Amino acid sequence: MQNRSALLFVVIIFSLLAGALYWITAEETQQTPETWSAFVYAHGYNSGRYKKTDDFEDYESCKTFATEQAKALGDVLWECGLRCRFDNSRQGFQCETMKNQE
Repeated sequence: MQNRSALLFVVIIFSLLAGALYWITAEETQQTPETWSAFVYAHGYNSGRYKKTDDFEDYESCKTFATEQAKALGDVLWECGLRCRFDNSRQGFQCETMKNQE
């Protein structure tokens, strides 16, 4: 009888562990919507001073906005970033992808 209860306890523990791992993995694989951010560098890439505008639904709309802003500021550099977030350890924005294609 003691062997059965010990075996049942081990099975329950492993089942809970497997359930927790599945829940964590499923949460990480959820895709967030595709949102683009425009970065317009009025003072160059390395200055740390840029104009950032969020919530573009696709690259083309981000690119259109960024090129218009860049021309208005004197043909400065620009980039569009996919799913950008602020990274505290680097003290700046990190994006999954950065594009600047004409």
